[in-house]
Amino acid sequence: MAEESELQPFREAWDAVRDGETGTRYAEALRTAGRIDDAVAVCREVAELGYFSGWYEWAWLEHDRGDVTRAIELMEEVAALLEDDPDRLYPIGVAGHWRWDHRNEVTAEPLLRAGMEAYPDARADLAQLLMSTGRRDEGVQTLADGVRDGHVECMLPLANIFSEQGDEDSAEALYRRAYELGDAYSAWNLAVLMWETGRGPEAQEWVWKAAQGGDELAISYLADVDPSDVG
Repeated sequence: MAEESELQPFREAWDAVRDGETGTRYAEALRTAGRIDDAVAVCREVAELGYFSGWYEWAWLEHDRGDVTRAIELMEEVAALLEDDPDRLYPIGVAGHWRWDHRNEVTAEPLLRAGMEAYPDARADLAQLLMSTGRRDEGVQTLADGVRDGHVECMLPLANIFSEQGDEDSAEALYRRAYELGDAYSAWNLAVLMWETGRGPEAQEWVWKAAQGGDELAISYLADVDPSDVG
């Protein structure tokens, strides 16, 4: 079978050298092939061999198949195993991100603060948490600090705040910067801003860019638009 032939090099590498790199690559290949249970089994073995990459990949597999509780447990377990190792900040940040993103747990704040340098999504989450709990100024500053450090994850939310405040120039500049750094979803927000400022034709170009990047709002818009209205 084509699938088996594609997996064979990864399986053979894993059989030859049982380490974190070959195991993680094999698990990723199994995941791509839709064999999630097999991928989890490999990750579990990688973790048992003492390679932390096995824990990370295992947690993401559980998360992506919907078991967020187990995913959080795994990230927090490996963070505890890492003890004082700086690498522990990554699983802490991811666990905090999942606790806030999926459960809106305000108690995730310490995790987000600890892990935001290692996992930038945690910084954006911390900013959202701060603003939702009456600490708007600190939340905005948290986003600004992230943008200063080049964290793309903070650019779209900060640009949205600029737009809401009527600072269209700052918003547009940040949407463009985020898009250039790989955030395709910023294209839709930029298109909306252009519509609001009377630049319809240019806005239309950015809608297409957003759709090409997978933005569902842009895709829905283009599915409903009358071709005769585009020009």
